[in-house]
Amino acid sequence: MSTVSLKEIAIDGRPASVHVGGQGEPLLLVHGAWGGAPMHWGPVWERFSERFRVIAPDLPGIGRTDTPGLGSLDAYARWLERLLDELGVSSAWCIGNSFGVSVVSSFATLFASRCRGLVFVNGVPIPPLPRFVGWLGARPLPRRVLRALMRKQTYSPGVLGRAYADPGRAPAALRDVLESANPPELEAVLDVAIQGGLRAPLSLNPLLVWGEADQLLGNSADDAKKLHASLPGSQLTFIPATGHMPQVENPEAFVDAVSRFIEARAAAARPRGFGGQASPGA
Repeated sequence: MSTVSLKEIAIDGRPASVHVGGQGEPLLLVHGAWGGAPMHWGPVWERFSERFRVIAPDLPGIGRTDTPGLGSLDAYARWLERLLDELGVSSAWCIGNSFGVSVVSSFATLFASRCRGLVFVNGVPIPPLPRFVGWLGARPLPRRVLRALMRKQTYSPGVLGRAYADPGRAPAALRDVLESANPPELEAVLDVAIQGGLRAPLSLNPLLVWGEADQLLGNSADDAKKLHASLPGSQLTFIPATGHMPQVENPEAFVDAVSRFIEARAAAARPRGFGGQASPGA
């Protein structure tokens, strides 16, 4: 019997969807640019719900294409803040895959006290961009060029061979998006990309969980090592024979890596009694 279920709420007067279930430390699972929470987290959220409280929203414009995108990472981070408010959650462990990495990084930057820790899954945070890039991206011709580039690199059927160690494991919903002539997710993500990201502090100390076979531009194993080197205090765990969505290709290894990280960090943060042992009430 499934413990994770869909909950419909309202944020700023607009409908919002979030998948919730389980008990324990709250996990905020933020999906990538290809679709919603079920596509990205469906293979692992039942396993997580055995140990943690799962919170997996469908981002406006991407996970829910019947609602408009929010236009910037700042706006998505503030949307997550209001989501947690609606659910009565003061803080959560924030886990992002691909585009979701930029969202959770922005959330942790703006609302540090509400982020217990970070996990980046095959994604590098979008960096701050010069202001003229946003201005240029709003013009029809440059936007068409940028859209064509993003479609080729991110939203075309050929992506599967680079994104998955075994393309046969790709969800059917992902194949539908990549074969669509005009995927609405592309427009929402393009709006965010041309605005750029926030300059995150170097003290985030995330866990990087990486599908070792990822061949998407900017997401290779070498790119993971560079990101790890740029973030003092970060940890890097490779999952062999998986690509851009290791939680889909090897759910067991993914859940184990993330769970061990969270449980170790949570144990280290508990008050300690005499003799270096955790106090009984911790």
